[in-house]
This record gives sequence, C-alpha cells and structure tokens, in this order.
Amino acid sequence: MNYGWIYCFSNPAMPGLLKIGMIHNADERTPLDRAKELYKTGVPLPFVIEFAKKVSNPKQKETLLHTLLSQYTERPNPLREFFRVSPEEVKTFFCLMDGEMWVDTRVVEDEALEEAVEEAADGEAVEQAADGANIIAVSGGRDMRKYFTDRQRICHTIGVNKTWIGTYDYARNGIICDTIFYKSLSGFVNTHHKNNGTYANNGVSGWATAKYELDGQWISVSKIQPLH
Repeated sequence: MNYGWIYCFSNPAMPGLLKIGMIHNADERTPLDRAKELYKTGVPLPFVIEFAKKVSNPKQKETLLHTLLSQYTERPNPLREFFRVSPEEVKTFFCLMDGEMWVDTRVVEDEALEEAVEEAADGEAVEQAADGANIIAVSGGRDMRKYFTDRQRICHTIGVNKTWIGTYDYARNGIICDTIFYKSLSGFVNTHHKNNGTYANNGVSGWATAKYELDGQWISVSKIQPLH
C-alpha cells in the first residue's frame, strides 16, 4: 500500500498562513526533510512543522483536504498550498484521518541535562541580579507561558552577527528554531553556544542573554515582566 506524510507547516515570515502538503515515500522522507527543502532563497525564515501524519493514499487525502480547506478557509492562490487558517482548525481535519502522527525525535535530546542547565543558569541569574542587573531572580525554571505570547519571536546572538531566531509555541510551551523544539529558554541559548563552540562551565541563563520581539523591536528578556 502507498504511504506518505500529510503535513501542516507554518512560517514566522508568513503570519496567518499555513502550508498544507504531502510527502511521498514515508519510509524514506520525513516532514523534517521537507521543511529543509522548502527553506530556499526567497524564504527569509525556515518553516515550522506544526504537525504531520503518516497516512495511506496520501495524494488522495491531500486533494480532499485542499478541497475542504478551500471551501472553509481563504486560499490566497489556488495554485499554491497556502491557507489562511489556524493550526487548531487544520488539526481537526487531521484527526479524522487514520494514520500515525509524526514525532520530532530531535525534541530535547537529554531532558535531564536540559533541566540541569536551566537550574544552573537560573542560579547564575540570581547572582547577577544580586549584583544589580535588571533580572527577575527566580530559582528553578520559569514558565514561559507567563511571559511570552504564541508565535512571539525570540533570538540569541553570539558576537556580532551569529544569531538564532526562534518562535515561541504556546501550546507546547517551548521554542522552535530551525525545526528543533527547545523546552526551555536556557536550553535554546546554550545549544546555540554548543553549536558555536562557545559553551563553557554550566552554561548561561537564557533569561539573561536572550531577546524577544515586541512591536518590531528586540528587547532583552532580562527586562521582561509577566503578562498578567
């Protein structure tokens, strides 16, 4: 039987639009492969995998899904696979199809390590706050839902121009950057340092070194206040 992936992708550079498509040969290609293929010249930011499902007869199901979404939502270009709809609404249709939901195996390689980094980083933030820095001194990990809104952009820069930009996912309560999901702000920042070769000691606090976007401006997370 023919199996493939039906996927739902978003892109921070295209707010409000979702790409709904299909991938043949589910055993050879994954949603992660497709997201990387789509990140080409002319696309300023990588696509985010909202969800995907391995199904039988994927082409037939993709065609039916496009037909339903075209009637139910706005499709800016009938020749392209983009729809103006929320992920929650699309997922309702996905749930009606038999199949296996895709799981990102790269989400948090070592949860215990990330939690340790988060606690160590928060401890550093407390020491810095005691020295007068404008940092909210809280022991243990902080709940990002209390500070960030869904799809809010968060960045971390090393040096002058080595910048990672992620998107906060409120439902999963974490940061998605280049299709990888990070459970914590410090995990996001310290992975950037590790990939750059600048990680040292017990890491640094993401709450002290990252920035978040508000009204088109990048602001230090150290200055952030709870939403409510």
